[in-house]
Amino acid sequence: MIREDEHLLFIKELGRLFQDFNHCDCEEIKQEILIDIMLLSNVINPDHELSFRSIV
Repeated sequence: MIREDEHLLFIKELGRLFQDFNHCDCEEIKQEILIDIMLLSNVINPDHELSFRSIV
């Protein structure tokens, strides 16, 4: 279980990743960012139905 301060830090990082994804022109890099987004989303909410584990 992650602490509240870690949870907030992960949410902030997730926001940065979404910004990077939206401003990136390179499809290869966008795919890497998408993987990071899915992994971090799974850390924030591992029970969500669209978690990284359900995609892989």
